[in-house]
Amino acid sequence: MVQSFRVLLVEDDDSLRSCLGEFLASHGWEVGATGHAMEALRLMQTQRFDFSLLDFHLPGMTGMQLFQRLAAMRPLPAILMSGLATAEEAAAAQHAGFFAFLRKPLDLARLRQSLELLIRTHFGGPLVQHFAHKPGPGKPTPPSPPAWPCC
Repeated sequence: MVQSFRVLLVEDDDSLRSCLGEFLASHGWEVGATGHAMEALRLMQTQRFDFSLLDFHLPGMTGMQLFQRLAAMRPLPAILMSGLATAEEAAAAQHAGFFAFLRKPLDLARLRQSLELLIRTHFGGPLVQHFAHKPGPGKPTPPSPPAWPCC
């Protein structure tokens, strides 16, 4: 059985946010997406999310600061992404409790691996059936995941 998740996506690059939103939704997940940290805090007050995918450099505060503010409301696992973070900032992110740190441009295979591991670790299940399921005799072959060249 495929689990459905609610994902908080905070990315200030409109095209990347759109692409990642489509990528996450393609797994059957509901996505609350925004480009602003303050809006993410408002979304967190009104909706329940299972995990988050945060950009490091956001207008008004960093993804690490947002992570801490979100955790004060309700702790949830998070993946941090950045194309500009230094090695020290990446290490600080992992020390702060992020489940994973991913460099941009995103390698979608690595993103899938990180999401799968996050879900197995925190929710005890596979990412989605077509990634974890191998068809048996007489069973249809699951569809391949779509290519996402924009990330």
